[in-house]
Order: sequence, then C-alpha cells, then structure tokens
Amino acid sequence: MKKLTCLLILSAPLVHAADSGGDGQWPKPNWYKGNTHTHTLNSDGDSSPGEVAHWYRDHEYDFLVLSDHNYRTGVTELQREFDRESVRGERKPFVLIPGEEVSDSFTDLSLGTRYTIHVNGIGTEETVGKQGGNSKSEVLQQVIDAIRAEGGFSHVNHPNFHWSLTADDLYSVDNLRHFEIFNGHPKVHDFGGSGHPGLEEMWDDLLSRGRIYFGVATDDAHNFQEWGPRASNPGRGWIVVRAVEPTPGALIEAMVRGDFYASTGVELEDVSTEGRTLRLKIRREGVSKSGDADNAFGYRTTFVGKDGRILKMDETLEPAYTLLEDDLYVRARVVSSVGEFAWTQPLFAQGEGRIE
Repeated sequence: MKKLTCLLILSAPLVHAADSGGDGQWPKPNWYKGNTHTHTLNSDGDSSPGEVAHWYRDHEYDFLVLSDHNYRTGVTELQREFDRESVRGERKPFVLIPGEEVSDSFTDLSLGTRYTIHVNGIGTEETVGKQGGNSKSEVLQQVIDAIRAEGGFSHVNHPNFHWSLTADDLYSVDNLRHFEIFNGHPKVHDFGGSGHPGLEEMWDDLLSRGRIYFGVATDDAHNFQEWGPRASNPGRGWIVVRAVEPTPGALIEAMVRGDFYASTGVELEDVSTEGRTLRLKIRREGVSKSGDADNAFGYRTTFVGKDGRILKMDETLEPAYTLLEDDLYVRARVVSSVGEFAWTQPLFAQGEGRIE
C-alpha cells in the first residue's frame, strides 16, 4: 500500500496565517484557487486535457485536478509546458495534480434501484477503477480503500446525483473526510427537494454526529465548447487552499487537513480560528478603481451550528463567532448580494470533533 501524502488530525483545521512564518522558521502560507473535479476527452468531457488545463490557467486558477471517469489522466508533459512558461516569466506557476473520478454503482435488486457512487481520488499514482461490492456502503468503502492504496485521498462527489447517497451512507465508511457540498453540474440536485436533504443539510447532519467532514465546491466541468445553463461549464465552483507553496505536495497536505474554503464567487481575504472563535475577512467586490462604493456588493454571513441551527447572522466584512458552552461546532456560509457563496470549514469545540 502506498502511503498517503499527509494525514493531519486537527479539531480546528483552519489555522491563522499569523501562526506560521512569524518566527522565520515556517514559510508563510498563501491562498491558491483550484478545482478538483474536471473532465476531458479521456472520459466524457468535450475537450483535450491541454485545452481544459489552459482554460483554468487562463482564468486565474492556481491548480487543477483532472478527474476523468475511471481513468488517471497523465499530467507530466502538460506540467512541463506550464513550468517552462513560468520560468520564462510569461505566466505565474500553475499546478496540475493527477486524479480520477472512480465511478462505481450498486444495484439493489429487491428494489430495482441503481445507485451511482462517484468518488474522486486526488493525487493517486495509478488508475483505480471500479471496485464493486454487495451494498452501497461496501462499494463506497472499497473505493476509498483503493484510492488510499494508490497514495490518494478521497472526496465523495455529488451525493444527490440520482438521489444515491445519504448522510448515513457517508457516515458508514472509514477514512472519508471530504465531500462535495456544491457541484456546478446542472443535474446533481445540490439543494435537495421532494423529501431529499440538500448537501448543506447533509453536512450538518454528519457534523452533528461529532465527526469532522470538510466541504468541497467544484464545477464538475464537462463542456468547454458548449455554454449555457444546461451545460456543465467550468468556473461555477472551486476551493481556495492555504498552503506554504504551490506544489502538489503542499496543496494536497493543506486539503487533507482542511485548510481551505469553498466558493462559487465570494472571496475571503482570511479565515482564522483563535481558540473558540471563527473569524472571516471578506474581500468586497464592486468598488470602483477610484474607490466609489455606491454599487459595491453586500454580504451576509450565517454562522451555523449543530443540527443546522443558525447561531448568528452578521452583515459586516469581518464577521466572527465565538463558540458558546453548549455549541458543538460552528461553520460559516457567506452569501453576496448577487447570489455568490463561500463556505468555511467547521470549527469544533476543543476535544469534540473527531476523525475516523
């Protein structure tokens, strides 16, 4: 079994930037924008790996995972191209991380129902492919185990696709800490309905059981040639990772420990935890170059706790919440006046959150 790049257990995964670099011994981390779920012609995308990677590089992303269905798309030659451009000073560094969307399923013959089970393997060394199993939980566990065996870590993709995976399904497996709370594909039912919870509701269900899960946003892009609300286009969701450098190792290490936020457009200048307090600093959009803010964006931050209970709402640019004695955890969701979102990772009370 190949070793996972990094496994750090923290009850408060988001560490303030000031906690690193102040003594001159640790490099000061920076924020890096990236997408972990993207398709090419190597599965059901409509563009080559090169075309796909260039789209993200040209739209100010810092890193990308190419995650074709049951196929590990090689990135070595493309990375050399981007590195040459960076060395010549033509472009900032752009990092490609190998991966795969392991696409499996389980059919319950007694119900006549087929469940779709898709799990991203990030940083895998070889193709993983379908694993099979005799239940949803067994398929999911065997996929996660196979991804770990190839040196990667897992995030479950679009649990509500075909209404396939529940919070109980995710809770039933070991070594899973990441899943998509937003996916930009138009047919994956992020917000639930008709008796099915939305992905944020699912997140709070899981967090309320006392286990730490990290929320991921992706675009799940397939379509780079066709554009529209019914196409699966790039740029609809991403994560912003705080890492000491833009390398695959450093980025994966930060993702594994949960040092990132998820977004569909809202930009956070900082996210920090200090003891029992979660703090955000929101970058305000819509301010003119001359400083005119008469049409600047507005923001509302909702601090959410156990069972999805609203703990506090804050409309400032530097919202904060301190855990009370009875609070299990807090996470923050920011929405802008134009309907864009950002989500922080949860802060658990000391000793309350657990990794399993």
